[in-house]
Amino acid sequence: MTTGFEHDPAGLKQTGGPDEKSEIDRAVNEAMSGLSLDALLAQMSAPTAPAEKQAKRPQRGGRPQAGEPSAADIAVQGRLRRGKIVAVRDRSVFVDLGGKSQGIVPLDQFIPDDPEKPEESTAPGTEYEFNYVGYDEREGLVLLSRRGAVMHGGIEQLHEGDIVEGTVSGANKGGLEVKINNIRAFMPAGQVDVRFTADLNSLIGQKIKCRIIQLDRTARNLVVSRRAILEEEQAGQREKTWSELATGQIREGVVSSVQPYGAFVDLGGVDGLLHVSAMSHTRVSDPSKIVKPGDKIQVMVLSVDRETQRVSLGLKQLTRDPWSTVGENFPVGTTLTVKVTKVMDFGAFVELTPGVEGLIHISELSNKRIGHPREVVEVDKQIQAKVIGVDPEKKKVSLSVAQHLRETSAQSAQTSTPAASNTPAELVKPSVAPKNKALKGGL
Repeated sequence: MTTGFEHDPAGLKQTGGPDEKSEIDRAVNEAMSGLSLDALLAQMSAPTAPAEKQAKRPQRGGRPQAGEPSAADIAVQGRLRRGKIVAVRDRSVFVDLGGKSQGIVPLDQFIPDDPEKPEESTAPGTEYEFNYVGYDEREGLVLLSRRGAVMHGGIEQLHEGDIVEGTVSGANKGGLEVKINNIRAFMPAGQVDVRFTADLNSLIGQKIKCRIIQLDRTARNLVVSRRAILEEEQAGQREKTWSELATGQIREGVVSSVQPYGAFVDLGGVDGLLHVSAMSHTRVSDPSKIVKPGDKIQVMVLSVDRETQRVSLGLKQLTRDPWSTVGENFPVGTTLTVKVTKVMDFGAFVELTPGVEGLIHISELSNKRIGHPREVVEVDKQIQAKVIGVDPEKKKVSLSVAQHLRETSAQSAQTSTPAASNTPAELVKPSVAPKNKALKGGL
């Protein structure tokens, strides 16, 4: 994509051919008919009613009175004048310039701050700065253009610092091409956003508001910045956010970046740090598995330091701490199947439940003496151990494999030894002396 500009140490050069420029100049000179370019542009963009309707329109100001500028004077001056909006009719905005002077501006020159509420930009009573560009003697209206508005190639109406609206029409590594009506402007990549934008092509076709930062009317070169607008908006939002921030608040933010030690969350012009240790009740080895840039999340404000401009945030504080019920769920004497999470010289850490870990000291890992815990356990291995101590306040749980093994061995030994009560004895009939039977027949 060709932007129409080439970068050189002295500035930005126009790459369009001289034939094209001279053809445009000839067409403009023929159309101007002795008027200034500003006056011509105002007449071209000012709405004109049909002939039958024009006769019915009321005379608004009549001919200029003594002391008022003539149409020629107004068109040539092009000076700024502040005015107040009084009405909007037929795609035209009527402006009170003070005294008996009233002006008219095309409605399409007003860029709404909130696209969902476009009427707010032209609400009666709203004041703006306008350029004098002409005078309609029939209607008694001063033809105006809003400062920063572009009408049919009116680059002469623009000034450095003006806010304009355009559509992104192309992109390359150097930046964006922005069409502001029929004027082609260039936006350097560094002026697109307050943060680095990796994919400039994603903005093609979007309407954006930007500020003019460089203007060369002779070469018709226009350089604009969206970043300048965003920084101004953020500055206002930042001041508001700092005035509202307080420890213990729950706020919504957008993850702006993820680092090995945590993530930065934009709270509205103010970035807070969500440390990896405050992300979850479980151990987090990779913060990108918890949050990603662009995620909207709710966080708790843990601390605010206005002097150093630092804000600490927490995510796990919004969920129930599993340690609050560890005494009820894992009472002393309970035998559990646990998973080894870490092996140290002094013992092994095991997970009882997500967010709760316990320690099996090296002396409790086996019934026999061992030199290192790795001789009997390894990470991710599941083992059985008995809870021998619980301290919810200090978040400590002690377990023992040795005690579990001793109890299991004792039970096995007891089971393998025959017991009189359990082994049926062989029934032996006692010997009984035969009774002497009486002889029949008497003596």
